[in-house]
Amino acid sequence: MKKLLIILLLITSSLWVSSNVIGKTDSIIYTEQDYNRLSSVIHYVENVLKYGHEYNEDTNLLPDAINTLTGEPAKWVFPNRASVPYANLANQQNFFRTLVALSKVTNSDKYKNEAVGILEEFMDNYQSDNGLFQWGGHRAINLDTLEVQSFEGPNGPHELKNMMPYYELMLEVNEEATLKFMRQLWTAHFYWDSTDMNRHGSYSTAYNVNVFGQTIPLDVIQMDENNNPIIPADSPGLLPFVNSATDLAYAAFTLSNHTSDPVPADWAKYLMRQYNLASNPVTGMTVYQYKSTLVTKSQIECADPAYTNSGCGDRVARQFRDFGEIAREANVAWKNTQAVYVDNILMLLEAADKYGVTEFVDWARTYIEGYLKYAYIRVDGRNKIIPMFIDGTVTYGYIVPEVGYFGPSKMRLDYVDMPTTYLLPILRTILQTIDKENQQDLWGYFRDIVYTFGLGDIGELGGAKPNLNLDTSIDDPYALMAMVELYDYTKNEAYLEVARTIGNNIVEAKFHRGFFVESEVMLYSRLDQPDTLALLTLDAVIRGISLDEMPFYLADSGYIHGYLLSNDGVVEDRSYTQNMVYTKTIYD
Repeated sequence: MKKLLIILLLITSSLWVSSNVIGKTDSIIYTEQDYNRLSSVIHYVENVLKYGHEYNEDTNLLPDAINTLTGEPAKWVFPNRASVPYANLANQQNFFRTLVALSKVTNSDKYKNEAVGILEEFMDNYQSDNGLFQWGGHRAINLDTLEVQSFEGPNGPHELKNMMPYYELMLEVNEEATLKFMRQLWTAHFYWDSTDMNRHGSYSTAYNVNVFGQTIPLDVIQMDENNNPIIPADSPGLLPFVNSATDLAYAAFTLSNHTSDPVPADWAKYLMRQYNLASNPVTGMTVYQYKSTLVTKSQIECADPAYTNSGCGDRVARQFRDFGEIAREANVAWKNTQAVYVDNILMLLEAADKYGVTEFVDWARTYIEGYLKYAYIRVDGRNKIIPMFIDGTVTYGYIVPEVGYFGPSKMRLDYVDMPTTYLLPILRTILQTIDKENQQDLWGYFRDIVYTFGLGDIGELGGAKPNLNLDTSIDDPYALMAMVELYDYTKNEAYLEVARTIGNNIVEAKFHRGFFVESEVMLYSRLDQPDTLALLTLDAVIRGISLDEMPFYLADSGYIHGYLLSNDGVVEDRSYTQNMVYTKTIYD
């Protein structure tokens, strides 16, 4: 019955699209293939709305992911075998952007109104008294009971790491609630007296409307006699991970822009400057955190190398002590690189573009150019990352002597695959860099990386002489967005044709059973996936809609982390939705 309903819905949606959207821009013909891609996105959105709302008709809230065989929500199975369907709006930001983008390209308010209705209910009912929303890495809404569900013990903390909420829409829906949240994000996560920062925020921390009224302190990072940054080892386990700093900074910039108060933006600049000051002055590579942890646990606890709680001091210093002073968790350049060189860069560039923080473009260029100069390598026709510390000390081939936070004993460090997510930060850095010589340096790396990913030769800076692979098999949303943005910058239609090919490949490879999935056999369709937003970005430029008018991709890092029953049905585990839920196939 459900399959029949899906088919009827697809036919109805197809008729609507056919009669309303096929057309022609000033220079680009809107083709049948363009229509087919848009039709797939509409089918997907309609199915998400239909089955998402069907599960519990007492709420507008949608599940984070939908079972593509049954139409039911994804569920988290706790150690006591309680099975909980969950809605975590921090993990649905790309879906909200997709809904708004779909309204834009179809010239219909229908989809944006859906997003508004969901957000209205959430913001009216699920904001704590202190201003934090009930969302993030450890909390969600139980779609059976519509009550707050903790995944990290009885009272899970607030946590955002590279989730970049869609503040523009949130401010439109409920300005007061959004402003309160952005202020409380800093009250709950930043420790003003010690300049520590915690990825976890407490729902019991009192709301402070004047949170940014305090004096900005001196920089945490100081330099030694050789002008090298000193990473203080005085954080009591409240480590300032950059993937939390991005959300703090982005909220503060948005707050300043909306209220015309420059002070929150000054705090955001202060926070991000600590990572810049901690960067290596020779290589330009930057850090994951600007502090190391203080030893707060007992000698007995810390004598066991398998005990990896951060209270036993810097976890890299413990496990990689052969490398001396550089061996600090802040300085690792082979783990958490997505947070440092993708999500962090994208936030910096967005702040520079939207809010005029022009120095961020120079910082982003220095970070990513240094990273590519020292850590990028092509091995056997694949883009790879050389494991090293940020001073260029290579750890490739090192055999770890004992167990620790970064892996088991006898582990041999090897090259790490560079994912396609790196395409966007590299390209956007190039496009926002003013100096042509600096642009050219990065373009050389970008040209090699794009070619190695199988897209052909993008040609010279500015769009001249590309020799692109118009038959590429790549089906990747980041490659698609990169080609769309290259076309938008150069107006060379060769990039647009490759983008169309990638878009067609995405639909063919990932649109199954009326939903977008990572592959045909994957069970769940995750709302935060970036593919549909990428496809709508392509559709917009074909129509001649400015990218400035479209929701902008920033991240898709949403997750839930907590205690659950392992897939063997016996063992209690502590893991992530990405590892335990979204890996399930239709055969499991």
